[in-house]
Amino acid sequence: MNAMDRMTERRRDRRIPLGCKVGIKLKGGAALVVGTCVELGVGGMTIHSTHVPQMDEVFEIAVLPPAPGGAWQALHARVRVRRCHGLPEGGLYEMGVEIVEVIK
Repeated sequence: MNAMDRMTERRRDRRIPLGCKVGIKLKGGAALVVGTCVELGVGGMTIHSTHVPQMDEVFEIAVLPPAPGGAWQALHARVRVRRCHGLPEGGLYEMGVEIVEVIK
């Protein structure tokens, strides 16, 4: 199975719409970028943010739970960018990221 077949197969996995805030920690000590995790799947997620990533860029994210103070904890993970395109809303980008490692 080649890489494209694996990506197509992953897109068939169940995806859950979220709408939760996500913090994006870029390498090099850049300021934290805040975005929205719009969809979560088995091996990845879709994020909307102002950050314009490079293909295969790796960075850390923290997806915040939907309700503060609940029993849920943030999802901390290292992710790799697999796709990105601009959205009609100026300055916003949609990126599909693969979860490389769950940190906690």
